[in-house]
Amino acid sequence: MKRFLSLFLIFALAISLCACGGGEKTPDYVPNNAHSDVSVEAKSIEMDELLSEMGVGWNLGNALDAPEGETDWHMPATTPEMIDKIHELGFNTIRIPTSWGLHTSGAPDYTIDEEWFARVEEVVNYALDNDMYVILNSHHDNDFYYPSRSHEEETYNYIEKIWTQIAERFKDYDQHLIFQSMNEPRLSGTDYEWWVDYNNQDCLDALEIISNCNQKFVDIVRSSGGRNEDRYLLCAVYCGSGYYALEEPYKLPNDTVDGRLLISVHAYTPYDLAMDGNLSIKSFGAAQRQPIDDVIDKNYEKFGKNGVGVIIDEMGITNKNNPYDRQDWATYFVAKAKSRNQVCIWWDNGNTAAGSEAYGLFDRNNLEIFSESKSAYDGLMAGLTTPLDEVKSSRPE
Repeated sequence: MKRFLSLFLIFALAISLCACGGGEKTPDYVPNNAHSDVSVEAKSIEMDELLSEMGVGWNLGNALDAPEGETDWHMPATTPEMIDKIHELGFNTIRIPTSWGLHTSGAPDYTIDEEWFARVEEVVNYALDNDMYVILNSHHDNDFYYPSRSHEEETYNYIEKIWTQIAERFKDYDQHLIFQSMNEPRLSGTDYEWWVDYNNQDCLDALEIISNCNQKFVDIVRSSGGRNEDRYLLCAVYCGSGYYALEEPYKLPNDTVDGRLLISVHAYTPYDLAMDGNLSIKSFGAAQRQPIDDVIDKNYEKFGKNGVGVIIDEMGITNKNNPYDRQDWATYFVAKAKSRNQVCIWWDNGNTAAGSEAYGLFDRNNLEIFSESKSAYDGLMAGLTTPLDEVKSSRPE
């Protein structure tokens, strides 16, 4: 369902270069601005503090992002108990991928269905009740914000209509709530869906349109008032690649407040180990650290050290019946990201069967870590507290 082949380009590029404590539960959820009473006076959080407090995160994948409904992709409906447990397990950030397009009145107004809006807000509140950080986005909506010249005006209209409504709905929520403009915008159905050719005008147009969408997103949120005036905003890049944010013509938006922009990076790297289904390629060692270092270091050099926070809001290593390697990968990845003050958020699609894209981590039915992924979970948590130069293999000698 989630097209993880989007990240093939990251890993191929990396090789060519050489090669993320809850209080009492609110008994009844108020659908509209349930947290606004306590958020208006909340203090501002500076960038370094934000990135540190976010810790390590978890994606509520294949749920609210299923375009036709929360359980359409065979996930159980999200409950407060699920999110309570996620927080108890040590995750302080939750990304809530959300698809909006099929839950609207359609073009040109795209009025969001109230029932869907209320449900999304309810799930957001589950996490905020635990004092977690929340990333709310527009996820599998690429058909509505398709970055081509022929769809340009429709794309800008969709971004304007959707984010005007979301910004208004959540404008009094504090900075624990982060908005993300888009997810993996790309030229779907073309030869360039997952790869940019800088000699191809359609690709150059797509990069420019995505930058324009991010600018429109920032302008809309900032002009809506309330806590949106200084909310942290997460900007999308072409197909989620941290490499395509490094090149022109991609540009960060202009903002009316300093130090409140974040950049989104997806990194299932190295590809043949972290995503591909070839079970013979399953070892993690010194050579497999290099692609991780590359994408993290390059984004630090362009963004991190220049005041733009880097959120690796999708990452993971597929299950290949290789628990020690998964643990070592996760420990190193998080420790490396933490050394550059970047936040890691594990993608969880519920799949644990050995092979491609088996990123299932948390059993939402039984409220526990899947046995197949216990090692990966241990690695994520170890990476938060282990200095990079002290990371060692978990394999018994």
